[in-house]
Amino acid sequence: MTKNISISAFINIIFSLAFVAIVITFSLFISFDKQKHEINLQNRYELIAENFLSTFQNRPTDDILIKLFKKFQVEPVREREEKLDIIKKAQELTITQNYLGTYRVYKNNEEYYIYVQQYGYNLMLKDVRNHNYSMVIIISAFILSLITFLFLYITLKRKLLPLKLLNKQIIEFSNGNKDIKVKAVSNDEIGTIAKSFNEALSIISNQTKSKELFMRNMMHELKTPITKAMFIAETLDNEKTREKLQTAFKRMDNIIKELATVEKLTSNNNMIYKEDTSFFNIYNTTLELMMVNPENIVSKIKSFNFCVDKYMFSIALKNLIDNAIKFSPNKKAVIIANEKEISISSLGNQLKHNLEYYTEAFCQEEKRSDGFGLGLYIVKTIVTLHGYELIYKYEDDKNHFIIKM
Repeated sequence: MTKNISISAFINIIFSLAFVAIVITFSLFISFDKQKHEINLQNRYELIAENFLSTFQNRPTDDILIKLFKKFQVEPVREREEKLDIIKKAQELTITQNYLGTYRVYKNNEEYYIYVQQYGYNLMLKDVRNHNYSMVIIISAFILSLITFLFLYITLKRKLLPLKLLNKQIIEFSNGNKDIKVKAVSNDEIGTIAKSFNEALSIISNQTKSKELFMRNMMHELKTPITKAMFIAETLDNEKTREKLQTAFKRMDNIIKELATVEKLTSNNNMIYKEDTSFFNIYNTTLELMMVNPENIVSKIKSFNFCVDKYMFSIALKNLIDNAIKFSPNKKAVIIANEKEISISSLGNQLKHNLEYYTEAFCQEEKRSDGFGLGLYIVKTIVTLHGYELIYKYEDDKNHFIIKM
């Protein structure tokens, strides 16, 4: 589960759990501390009561009682009406009876009273010490913990902010923006990654420019002699020879155009020019690009119109039919087309890997030595650019490549 969560979201979850843990911890601490406070009070009043009950056995003088009052910080309630009012209204916390006598503890308006009774003595004492439960220290500690917690959270989020920015710029780069420049704002690991990314961008940019320059120069240099050769072929008297040469040169010119398409796709220049057309127009253009014997293709086409880039879609269709014929033992391909899907099938062995393996650039089966391994890569890229889907399945000893419309 954590593998699919971003670092930022993971930190938010961890700190949220930590915050909940802090709140629960302080809540439990307050509860236990209150219980401890009540137990301490109970022990104090038990000690006071037993001391007075023990003293009563020796018939103490007023001076002795006054000393006890000062020692335990209590004072007697002398008015009978006040005693009765306390007994009537106060909350009785405990009542204890032993061989020395009986004592009760009352609580009235946050004030505590000990009522000590022994034969001949009936004394109510008011605790003058402040025993109200104070949460000032606990609240102060809680606030200090929260401030520390928030400081750590904000510091960590600010520390990871360059990483978030770096991720955004990497996404921009993957979408085709080659002109971005990552700012290294720190000297830590994230800063090192940013510097390395900048170096990688520079290398990739130089390689891309070099590749584009090479491809353009190569295509320009090839087109010039081909154009001259086609012009010379027009002057030949032998019609059969002239047609063969023109067909060959036209095929070479189509190969150069296909290389230009490959260069366009591999450089992420994903602009396509859609227009309404019929599938028969695409199919006829495909046959012209292939220049194969029509007997090698069995077509079951239902006429329909759709909006595509004519040239690119023809190249995609050409590559599928070309592969079907090239790698089939009977050198035949079957094309079935309607407004929902276009299927190209042929006899042959099932592919060893899934379709994604073959739609990567420069990927080939080990036994296939001809070509550059770009056929299905070009097909998949063109199909995806049109918003369609390329599917592969193997049925009845046939490989089926299907373009879902």
